Amino acid sequence: MSNSLQLKAFWNFLQRNKLFTAINIFGFAVSLAFVVLIGLYVQDELSVDDFQANKERIFRLEYAERSNLPPALGAAVAARYPEIEAVTRIYACDLTVAPIAGFTAEENTADGLFVDSSFFSIFSYPFVEGSPATAMQTPRDVVLTRRFARRIFGNESATGRTLHIGKHDFTVGGVVEDFEHTVFRSSDILLPVEKAFAVAYGIDDPSLMAVINGNYDFGLYLLGRPGSDLATRLDTAELNRLFLEDLQLDLFRSENINHPRLCPLKEVYLSPIPGQGTRSNTRTYLLILGATAALILLFAVINYINLSVAQSGFRAQEVAMRRLLGGSRGSLFAGFIVESLLLCLVSFGIALLLASTAEPWFRTVMQSDISVAKGFTTGNVVLALVGVGLIGTISGLVPAYVLTRTEPIDIVRGTFRRQTKMVYSKILITFQYGITIVLIGCTITIGRQLDFMRHSDLGFDSAHVIICKNRFTASQRDAVRGELMSIPGVTAVSFADNLPGIGHYNGWYGHYDLDQRLHDLAGFNGDSAFLNVLGIVPLRETGRVNADGRRYWLTETAWRDLELAEDATEYTRGENPRYNFAIAGLLRDFHADNFTEPILPAVVCVIPEYRGRQVLIRVTPAAGWAVMDRIAEVYNRHAGGNYFNGRFLQQDIDNQYRTQQRMGEMVGVFALLAIVISALGMLAMATYFMRQREREVAVRKVFGSTSRQALTRVMAAFLKLVGVAFVVAVPVIGYLMRGWLAGYAYRIPLSWTIYALAGAVALLIAGSSVLWQSWRTVRANPVDVLRK
Repeated sequence: MSNSLQLKAFWNFLQRNKLFTAINIFGFAVSLAFVVLIGLYVQDELSVDDFQANKERIFRLEYAERSNLPPALGAAVAARYPEIEAVTRIYACDLTVAPIAGFTAEENTADGLFVDSSFFSIFSYPFVEGSPATAMQTPRDVVLTRRFARRIFGNESATGRTLHIGKHDFTVGGVVEDFEHTVFRSSDILLPVEKAFAVAYGIDDPSLMAVINGNYDFGLYLLGRPGSDLATRLDTAELNRLFLEDLQLDLFRSENINHPRLCPLKEVYLSPIPGQGTRSNTRTYLLILGATAALILLFAVINYINLSVAQSGFRAQEVAMRRLLGGSRGSLFAGFIVESLLLCLVSFGIALLLASTAEPWFRTVMQSDISVAKGFTTGNVVLALVGVGLIGTISGLVPAYVLTRTEPIDIVRGTFRRQTKMVYSKILITFQYGITIVLIGCTITIGRQLDFMRHSDLGFDSAHVIICKNRFTASQRDAVRGELMSIPGVTAVSFADNLPGIGHYNGWYGHYDLDQRLHDLAGFNGDSAFLNVLGIVPLRETGRVNADGRRYWLTETAWRDLELAEDATEYTRGENPRYNFAIAGLLRDFHADNFTEPILPAVVCVIPEYRGRQVLIRVTPAAGWAVMDRIAEVYNRHAGGNYFNGRFLQQDIDNQYRTQQRMGEMVGVFALLAIVISALGMLAMATYFMRQREREVAVRKVFGSTSRQALTRVMAAFLKLVGVAFVVAVPVIGYLMRGWLAGYAYRIPLSWTIYALAGAVALLIAGSSVLWQSWRTVRANPVDVLRK
């Protein structure tokens, strides 16, 4: 039989079996749509900073789980190693740009990035105005990104104009393209790093930038000379020697902080170590997305194989006829592969339309700017065609083998249908439901962990604390506090520098004691209302106050870390006397960072009349958002403009888990797709299974079997496959989720209810899928069935 006749026969078969056609095309199309979106996303994430001309020679200096270093370290390292061509320090902070006559009537907030002028020779960010050679040549020059320049100056040139930032005037020396597809977060202004302390903290002391044993606040990037192997020259052993022997850095005297390394730029974005002004992703996250998308695609392949094998009994006569008319087994085998390829190709076309439709949603959830249209590169088109070809071929292999292995005489005798007991289908259905149960279990676990992190006791009250930037002078502080306190629902107001629960603490109190033990204390500075605003109640007070009026409160973990006696009233074991202080009392432990980190030893320094950079406003639970407008009115009136940016501290805490939330959402979507595809596959399988077993059911009923007994027997044949899948899935869920939960210092237990709920959902879906078709079969009149 010719190929055209074979394809025509396949087309007629698809028209006669619309359920078979719809389920296969739907499964392939939806699966391929997500494969396209996730493939583009993973490809985009793995190509971050590919445009950098020096990408192979750029490294970030890291150590332990940090990358913040002293400001003078870069010059000291570069002076000792000729393999280093250039270095740049990085420091990021929020800025406020004063109104500019003729352009802006109000202040503008901006994301600032303090860098050395060498930044533009190390990294390849194209200039819109000016050039790397002329930009940032003096400590008064700044560079704007295109978006911020247009926001301030519209379509007029920004070069040469003056910006007033803090107490300092700067001249715009150039404009660069917006930071996109790079490890650095989107910034607005790039400033000379020498001005970091002056602008960020108001401390105009050049000596702070010459510190090599302290001020661990700066990221450090190195550019190796062409032809040099900088990573080998500055390996961990050499860096340890440099830091301990030559430079004698205090921090590296600790045994726990002795793993400095050079991280290649291509690895920085996927590094778990945070950095100044950087954004990041994780390889684990990309691996989970890729693996899950592959599993969903595998589900579609399984459905095709299952349905094709189940249909083999109904296509057997067609195959026998072709063989009897002279068709070879090889040509028939190739024909079934071509059928599978055509079905996949049609599904891929539909998948592209679905991917384009889902693109806005996907970009929002994944916080990415991928584009299906832009993904049509030559390489991607070739990869897609090869992929579709492989999927179509693999999908068609088993059905082609089953349909062509049998001799025509077996089909004529009717023994073929008895030989095809759906062994392949049962194995694949079990596998399919096993993966579905795993995905459901993972979704439940991730959801419970996120809920646990959001609602667990942090040791302080985050739900009723509003935070905003302090724009007020010292002379305004009391008036602002008084007016805010007069608002019904406001119970306390504090001015502070640091916020617990989000890793917003200082390292000023980290030190070595007389026994050379490092005490890495998390520091929090605030005024006398700080503890009250956060709802932190002292466990014990000593009444001690330092000579400068400061009160130092220690948490339970800090008390143990400093090895203090229960009745201690002062700490005197600091190697440097400036770390010794009188103790005001003991505080209950609270989380300085998120739940991925253990509770840190912390010190709260209460400073009377402290100005701080943050305003903390405690409101009553009943007030909530209702007082926000009143607070904004008072704030803006004293600030002299519409500057209020208040939000609840709990929002910042929740935002820390955006990556986990995105992963939970995507795994949940995949679990839903798996359920739908599995359910459709089970429904179709039940339909064809019942068509094969309807005579058997009729005979059993003739010999006395009741409808309930027949239904139980038929349902059990399917549901026992789900039971086997559940047994296999339970240890897989445990293994995967134990590994994921290990990344959290505080986590939920893997309760039996997670496994039970995942299994129950799968059982319910499977039962619902086959119940209706099974009920129709067992309720049919045996006489009518046997008469056919």
